[in-house]
Amino acid sequence: MLFNVETDTGSHLTGYFVPDSFSELPRITVRRRGSDLLTLETSEVRESLVVAGRHATGQCGFTINETHIPGLAGLEDLELSDAETGILIYRRRPVGTVLDLNILRLETHLLPLWRLDDSLSHKFRYWYKGIDRYGRETSTQVFCLNNCISLYVSGRLLYQNYEFYLEKGLTTVALVRDPFDELAERLLLLNMIGDGGEQLLGARDALTFEETIAYAAELQTFEENELKRFFRRLPNSVMSVLSNPLVRQLTSNTPDQMPNLGSVAAALEALSSFKVVGLRADIGHFLAAIADLIGVDTADLPTLDEYHRVSEVGEKLRKIRLVEGILEKDLELYHQMATAYAKISPCEGGV
Repeated sequence: MLFNVETDTGSHLTGYFVPDSFSELPRITVRRRGSDLLTLETSEVRESLVVAGRHATGQCGFTINETHIPGLAGLEDLELSDAETGILIYRRRPVGTVLDLNILRLETHLLPLWRLDDSLSHKFRYWYKGIDRYGRETSTQVFCLNNCISLYVSGRLLYQNYEFYLEKGLTTVALVRDPFDELAERLLLLNMIGDGGEQLLGARDALTFEETIAYAAELQTFEENELKRFFRRLPNSVMSVLSNPLVRQLTSNTPDQMPNLGSVAAALEALSSFKVVGLRADIGHFLAAIADLIGVDTADLPTLDEYHRVSEVGEKLRKIRLVEGILEKDLELYHQMATAYAKISPCEGGV
């Protein structure tokens, strides 16, 4: 999907929305305070989309004015979105209520921390959680919106594919978890997901983890002996999906690209450019840093405490030597981060 609002004069908005479908005519929904004001089909032809082979007719442009919505100029809290997917196209917010700050929260958890994202929505004009679920074209588009100076994005993106955009004025933050605990949560999640993989993970990850879900479904007790048997019989294809997810996310260009000898150093270099990097094991300092960055009270943010069941399974995974091999690069990276984190004053809030 491609989209943008090119002009907003108050009484007149123009923009475009290009759907993933080659021939579909998209519909734009306008809302205010949760209530639908208007839904209209795009009617303006953009010939450049036809020339580029991006859309069959190019009929993806739209104009909204006071003929459509009387008193449009005086409405400070409008929201435009795609009627089919719900993805945000544009938001108006009252003057002085949003930050002049563009933030990416690089998601490193398979089970995303959307409660944190939800608590910050009101501070930004543009706001996208889980942007990775919409595909690379849409993920790239949100970093290229016109005159965007108030943007919040979260997603489990491959960092290297977006580094060019992130170096152009975006503040990047991340919360990193002990690799054993992250693997524990992944196994617990994949074990119970059943046929709801796409709903919980999104289409891309449901496909990526399809085989792993089938194997994880056989886990019953998550006791140490059962976990040992589980890992011994895993095929290489499943091993590769579970191995070193953080280092791969920071250094790979494709989901199946494996780390090399220099990957840990490259991952540390990437993290060094982030404004805030916190450890899930010390969540208080991370939340304090986010609160300070955005200008909210820490008490207004969700606690994000670790789940007891995750910690319990994580402890069992630490005793299995084969798991150390699967997480070798992530364990090295986490050790380096934890060592550096321990040397920094708590008021710094991260690495």
